[in-house]
Amino acid sequence: MLGARRLPPAIAVGLLCFVAALIADAVLKHETGLRGDDPYYERMATHPGGPHTFPYAYRVVVPWLVHVMPFSHATSFTLLALLSLAITGAVLFVILRMFEIPAWLAAVLMIGLVLSPPALVVLLRNGRNVDPESLLVLTLGILFILRRQKVALAITLLIGVGVRESTLFLIPFAYVVWAQRPFDRDALKDVVYVAAVPALLYLFMRTSIDAKGKEWPGTLLSARWAVIKEALRGNGWWVEGRRLAYTFGPLWIVAPLALWTLKFARQGLVIVALSVVSMTFALDWGRVIFLAAPIFYVAAAHVVRDRRRLAIAMVATLLVMDLGYAVYMQAHGVDHGLNAPLIPTERVY
Repeated sequence: MLGARRLPPAIAVGLLCFVAALIADAVLKHETGLRGDDPYYERMATHPGGPHTFPYAYRVVVPWLVHVMPFSHATSFTLLALLSLAITGAVLFVILRMFEIPAWLAAVLMIGLVLSPPALVVLLRNGRNVDPESLLVLTLGILFILRRQKVALAITLLIGVGVRESTLFLIPFAYVVWAQRPFDRDALKDVVYVAAVPALLYLFMRTSIDAKGKEWPGTLLSARWAVIKEALRGNGWWVEGRRLAYTFGPLWIVAPLALWTLKFARQGLVIVALSVVSMTFALDWGRVIFLAAPIFYVAAAHVVRDRRRLAIAMVATLLVMDLGYAVYMQAHGVDHGLNAPLIPTERVY
């Protein structure tokens, strides 16, 4: 008699991530109304072909999917977020196993990822965001780069440019991973082959889509400085610092130690650096750096993979942080943050 077939580990981890995120979404109190980025994505889902606000107007994939799905917008946004987080967990699990991370550690880290504050807050806002989908594209792209699967990477980029412009971070990262020397002609040819059509599509979108409020006033440098000043004015430095801290929690301390022993961690500095530059274009810096999660999780796991007690301490701290954030949001954050009345003149991100 044949025994029951076991699910492949990555699929099992993906299902586990989906269930964990679904339970969190089901039991936690959510935002009411539309605040922050929510109105922009809601309007795009209602009228995806119309003129919309910069830079959201170029992020067309998720709103179009919501528009055509046979559910309410809140249900559709949430379902896409849940699926994106679950698939990201499965894909990143595969990447972690490529670096010989123990299966138990990789699986627990993925639970920590899908319940982390940047992921959880998207669920609390009924999924009206593209952070989970953006992270999925970046994680898939990193997997295809490591495997040098050029066609799959090109397709991922082609879809990604319509999800969020930050997915273009994969292009320089691909060169850094594939190049054997500072100037590698073969690696450059492969990157051009992969990136040409996605880059042309992105340029077409930027020139053809009517985006209201094109940019901050002033020059390129003065606009970047204006974002930094707005982020740090008043108690903003504390808010942004707190958001950065709980994005990765203990991984902030452990991951940098991999720079000496793991080439991937050093290569990943390209994505980290580009994420830091992105902080001069948008507020809520914790959400911005969250796109570098594959780099931080792989690097941190590499450091502790042969140190069981340290690994247990790291993942326990990560999960406690996730739980603490969920409790804080239920006790205070949802009512006094997500649902707080907006100041009419405040620019919200």
